[in-house]
Amino acid sequence: MGIYQELGLKTIINASDTYTRIGGSRMSDGVLAAMCEAGQSFVDLVELAQKACQAIARMTQNESAFISSGAGACLVLTAAALITRGDPYLERELPDASRCAKNEIIIFAAQTAESMPGYWQLLGKSGASLVKIKSSLKSLRDAITGKTAGIYYFLGDRYETGLPPLPDIIRAAHEREVPLIIDAAAQLPPKSNLWHYTRDLGADGIIFSGGKYLMGPQSTGLFLGKEEIARRCYALSNPNIIIGRPYKVGKEEYAAIYTAVKEFVAADEDQVRSCQNKHLDVIEQGIGQCPGIVISRVQHGRVGQDAPMLVIDLTNGKTARDCADFLSRQCDPAIDIGYEKDVQPGQENRVLINSINLRENELYPIIRSLKRFCEL
Repeated sequence: MGIYQELGLKTIINASDTYTRIGGSRMSDGVLAAMCEAGQSFVDLVELAQKACQAIARMTQNESAFISSGAGACLVLTAAALITRGDPYLERELPDASRCAKNEIIIFAAQTAESMPGYWQLLGKSGASLVKIKSSLKSLRDAITGKTAGIYYFLGDRYETGLPPLPDIIRAAHEREVPLIIDAAAQLPPKSNLWHYTRDLGADGIIFSGGKYLMGPQSTGLFLGKEEIARRCYALSNPNIIIGRPYKVGKEEYAAIYTAVKEFVAADEDQVRSCQNKHLDVIEQGIGQCPGIVISRVQHGRVGQDAPMLVIDLTNGKTARDCADFLSRQCDPAIDIGYEKDVQPGQENRVLINSINLRENELYPIIRSLKRFCEL
């Protein structure tokens, strides 16, 4: 009996995405082996963190790197690093940032709309005051004052609509000597995103989730960018008893995320995409004759990643939520599919299938279950 069965849990086939609510991504055998090996011995944790991050920085063509317990933790700690500016006294005061000379973080109001995920709110956990501005370069320039510690930008199709071009935003920030950090938690692949925004565009830092397309532990997040910011993040985090103490990373996670990044950078992207498309081919062929559906294919993920996705439009009056509920409640193992929860009227019938986490032995159960739903 497996651990999930022992606890009375039904396992899930992940045909949706790398969502936190179902466990992120599926780690490779190499990543799992690294995690298990690291757990068998003791090591100086600070030295391990430094060595792993130095290696990751080299692999990703960045000045420096920092690992925390998730992309959200990286948001909190990088913001804390910007407002304390390496002052040990101010670091110990957080989340009280009242004594910080620069304690304001600028964000675009459009990226904090109610329809957007609220990751931006985590910046305030650092103690920083958030200044929301309109979507223009003039608004950005006008908002920068002597109290501005930094600017945050959220990457992804839905976040970027109506905003000025990112290179112009970075340029405007640097004209006033204000650092800009990008939250790109799920914005992989392509692997070039690991260095494009920092090395090529000049952003001061970028944050990725370790447990999404990097396929490392879900309890890891990765900051890549300026050495000065990474160094301040170290000072603010475990093992120090300070604001970052709760965002602890264990030796097992350090070893695993290091291995995951190494595998991701070394992987043949065309081969990976081809495998994902082949899995989608099998599903498409298996349900192609089902009544009440129209199938299409896109070569990008839900937030713009370079990953293929099957789009199934239900034409028989059923909704995507109906489909998701059926596959979750009536199937064992359960099947998790993608769909937009907040959509315009008339668009609530679209089902999304992502194959990044699928194995061959999971394709037929998906086909069988979708057929059952269509025949209801």
